[in-house]
Formats: sequence, C-alpha cells, structure tokens
Amino acid sequence: MGGDRDAIAASSDAALQAALARVAAVKTVRLTTRGRRTGAPRGVTIWFVVDGAEIGLGTLNDERHWVKNARANPEVELEIDGTRFVGRFTDNRDAEAHERVRRGMAQKYWPARIASWFGIGQRHTFRVAGLSLRQR
Repeated sequence: MGGDRDAIAASSDAALQAALARVAAVKTVRLTTRGRRTGAPRGVTIWFVVDGAEIGLGTLNDERHWVKNARANPEVELEIDGTRFVGRFTDNRDAEAHERVRRGMAQKYWPARIASWFGIGQRHTFRVAGLSLRQR
C-alpha cells in the first residue's frame, strides 16, 4: 500500500517538474491572492522565475497590494501560459535564495538586467513553495 502512495507522489513530482520546465521561459505569471479585508480573489500579472521546485517573485516595493494580500493570506494561485499551480507565498528570508531570484530576474528580463548593472533590482523577493498542479 505504501508503494502505491510513493508511486503517486513520484509521478506527481515528475508532472510538477515537467510543468515548471515547460513554463520557465514564459514572461509573466497571473498571481491570484485573496484580499486581506474581503477575501475576494485579486489578480495581478507580474514577472517570475522558476527556482527549482518553487516560483520566485520580486518587487522594488513591498507596499504593493498583491504583496500585502499574499502575506495576509499566503495560499495563492499562479497561472502561467494556461498551466495553473497552487502554493504558499512567503518572503525570502534566506540571503542566498534572495540573490538567486534577483539573478534569475536579471537573466530573464532585460530591464532587470540593466537595473542590476546599476545595483538596482528587486529589493524584496518571495517564493511560492509547496507547489501543486491545479486541475481546471
């Protein structure tokens, strides 16, 4: 019986990794959070990077509504090129993870690359971990 569960977990991990590889080059993600007062879904289109089995996000300003909403209600949904994921939003508190997201953004997006030449970049980075695929 335990073997069946292990096989299901391995196949879902493989499906998740394949989906992340498929969307890694896509330019934007549609992030859906829950409003911190109303609980209503709120969507924003932003840049992202795939960082292993997680999605990395960043911003210059952590006073944006999407950040405040995700901090208040960390269960979020991501839609990337028709593929939907759910996961848990957290601030990147680890300096190495923060730099990985910043470097990934600079490699993927030319405005972030130019900003990085001047020492400017995402002041705040986040991760969406515990990802799973959401069926439509």
